Amino acid sequence: MHIGLLNDPNNFHTQKWGKALCDAGAKVTVFSFDADKHGGLPSVQVPTASLKQEYNYFSYLRSGPELCTALNAAGVDLVNALNITPFGVWAASAGARPLIASAMGADILEYPPRKLRNLSPGARSWDNIEGSHQPHVKLKERLKRQYFRRKVSRTLRKADLITGDNRVLVNAVRDWFGIPEEKIRLLRWGVEPELLVPDENEGRKLRDRFGIQQGATVILSPRGAKAIYQADLILEAFAQLLEANKKETIAVGSEISSSGRPPRGLPFHFIMLSAGYEVSRKVKDKAQYLSQRHPNFTFVDEMMDRKEIAQLWHLVDIFISAPVYDGYSASLAEGRYTGAIPVVNPIPGNLELIQHGENGWVTSPFTPTQLAKDLTTILKNKTQLKAKFQVKNREWIEEHSLVKQNAKLFLGWAEELLRKNR
Repeated sequence: MHIGLLNDPNNFHTQKWGKALCDAGAKVTVFSFDADKHGGLPSVQVPTASLKQEYNYFSYLRSGPELCTALNAAGVDLVNALNITPFGVWAASAGARPLIASAMGADILEYPPRKLRNLSPGARSWDNIEGSHQPHVKLKERLKRQYFRRKVSRTLRKADLITGDNRVLVNAVRDWFGIPEEKIRLLRWGVEPELLVPDENEGRKLRDRFGIQQGATVILSPRGAKAIYQADLILEAFAQLLEANKKETIAVGSEISSSGRPPRGLPFHFIMLSAGYEVSRKVKDKAQYLSQRHPNFTFVDEMMDRKEIAQLWHLVDIFISAPVYDGYSASLAEGRYTGAIPVVNPIPGNLELIQHGENGWVTSPFTPTQLAKDLTTILKNKTQLKAKFQVKNREWIEEHSLVKQNAKLFLGWAEELLRKNR
C-alpha cells in the first residue's frame, strides 16, 4: 500500500508516524510545500499556486490541482492528512480519495460551535503568541475561528475516515461537527521504545550542556513556551522556587539547611524547552533573566533534536504538561514511559490519562503559587511517588500507546477502505 502523507516532512510527528507506517509494511511518500531537510522519508515538494514558493493558508486552498497531480504521478493508493487544517483542507481541495484525516489537537479544539463558545481558548489560542487581550486581537481571533471552522467542517464531511489521538478529540469531532460515530476512530499513536533506550555517554553530554549538578532533581517543562502551554504560569512557579532556594535547600530525604546563599549541591534543576515555537517577548525576557540569575535554570530557545530529547527524558524526574486544551501529548506519553512524575492541569485531555495520586499529580487550581507548592511536596516525596507512578504508567503505555502497534491498526483500517473503494 502506498500512502501519501500530508504534512511538513521536517515535523517530528511526520517523521515518527511515517517511519512507523513504513515499519508496519506500507510505502510512504510525504507531500508538502516544504523541502525535506532530513531525507528520512521519500518526499515531494508540491509547487504552490503562487509565482514564488512562499505560501500561506490560502495557498492550500488554491493548490488543490497541484497536489492532485503530484499524488497521481506518485501512484498513491490512499492519503493520510496529519492535522485537519491545513493539510486535511488541502487534501479535500484536491479531491483526494480515499482520505484518512488525523485530528491532533488545535485543528479541532480551536473551533467549538457557538453554543459552546466558553470552550474557546480565548487569549491563549494557538496563534496568540503574546496572550494578548486587546480588542482588535480578540476580533481577529473570533473571525478566524468562524472561517476556519467552516473549512474544518467541510473537510471532516469529505474524509472517508477520521482518527483522533484522544477521546476529547474523538468526541469533539462527533459532537461539535455532527460527524457519524462509525466514521471516527481513536488512535493514540504513542512512543517508540527503540528511540528511548538510555545512552550514558549522551546523558553526560546533556548534563554538561545544561550544567546539571550530580544528584539534582531535574524538572522539565517540555511542551513549549507559547501562551497555550501556560509557560508564563510555569515560569512564575519556577521563579518562586528558585528564589526560595536562595534561602534554603529543599532536600529530599535530608535535613533542610538555611545558609542564606545558593548551596553547593543545588537540589533541583529546572529546564524549559521552547520546542521550536515562537515565544512571546515577555516570556523570553523572564526566562533569560532566570537563566542569568540562577545556575539551576535552563531555557532552551532552539529546537532540540528528537534523539537529544529522547536522552533528556532519562535525566528527568518530574515534568509539567499544562496546556489549556490538548490532544494526546507525545511529551506526556514519553515522560510516562521513561518513569518521570507527570504534573498536569485538570483539563479533560489530561484527566483522561492521569489520576491524581495514582499515576501522576494534578495541580488544581493551576496557578503559579499552587504549582510551586505542589512541586515542593513532590520534591520531598520524589522517591516514593516515582516508584508508585512509573510501574502503572509504563504498563499503560505498553498496552495502549506503542506507535508500531497503532500503525498496524491504522493499516488495517486503510486496507478496509481500499477494498470498499475498488
